[in-house]
Amino acid sequence: MDKLNWKILRVLDWKGREPTNKIAKAVKSNKDVVAYRIKKLEEKGIIVRYYPVLDMYKLGYNTSRLYFDLEEIGEEQEKKFLEFLDKEMKAGLIFRMDYPYRYGIFLWVRSVYDVQDALVKIKRWLGKALIKYNHSLICTFRQYPKDYMFGEERHETYRSLEPVEMISYDENDFKILKELSKDARLSTVQIAKNLKIPQTTVSAKIKNLEKKKIIQGYRAEIDFIKLGFMNYFLEIYLETNENLSQIESWANAHRNVVWLQKIIGTCDIEIEMEVKDRVELESLLNELRAKFKNIRKIVFWSQEYKKLTYLPSKSGGST
Repeated sequence: MDKLNWKILRVLDWKGREPTNKIAKAVKSNKDVVAYRIKKLEEKGIIVRYYPVLDMYKLGYNTSRLYFDLEEIGEEQEKKFLEFLDKEMKAGLIFRMDYPYRYGIFLWVRSVYDVQDALVKIKRWLGKALIKYNHSLICTFRQYPKDYMFGEERHETYRSLEPVEMISYDENDFKILKELSKDARLSTVQIAKNLKIPQTTVSAKIKNLEKKKIIQGYRAEIDFIKLGFMNYFLEIYLETNENLSQIESWANAHRNVVWLQKIIGTCDIEIEMEVKDRVELESLLNELRAKFKNIRKIVFWSQEYKKLTYLPSKSGGST
């Protein structure tokens, strides 16, 4: 990884659909050189994929999270469980945890009854291997650029998804979102070819989806582990929550914070961080404890994402 690669990653991290010529201009390099570098980053698995950041509330969905603790199961059975969560349950996010549960998933659902149906299916599949589970409803879902990678001292921007009214959309809108979720850098020409609709229609609809903020932006999924970083998830419990907004402000600015969530279910606020090692994590935890004296407890664990998708399997839109 040289300086040019880091500059390219910095652009794609927050602007995953940026045209190659604009990336080249931003990093002060040649278009062909940038295209070659991007291809190599993809081949090495440093760039995993490109995806749109979608406002699921505007699409008519709520975000439910399920945690599962399992008995010790074999590698092959664990692989089959992941395939089940992916193919059968259509989980949007699947992640492995080292504590206090083993796996977690995000489900995009219309109602709590959809969660109930999902739990029945998962319990039936796992049988006696399931020890316990936990359900939470995500109220605020905030995303930050990976500024810690690029030498920035603080965040200057973020994307926040919070409950809003559903916005109408049609079946072609949803099909386009599905294509972008497979690869957010697909050209409008290729999307039009895949869906057999005019390219002008595809371009107009993408612009409209962006204008309505259904599409919040586009990102590259970067394999931070290959770049020497670790992910930690923090559950923060407070004595009183009168300074919750100050903790949010701290997270909104801190360069190592990559996600923030407010939930109905367990703690007062959740923060996800990416750091070099456990030593850096401990330093950040001490900073939090010193700055906010009403923190009763911080529960944390490392986790690894197995799947990252931002679209349900079926459309719920209306014209």
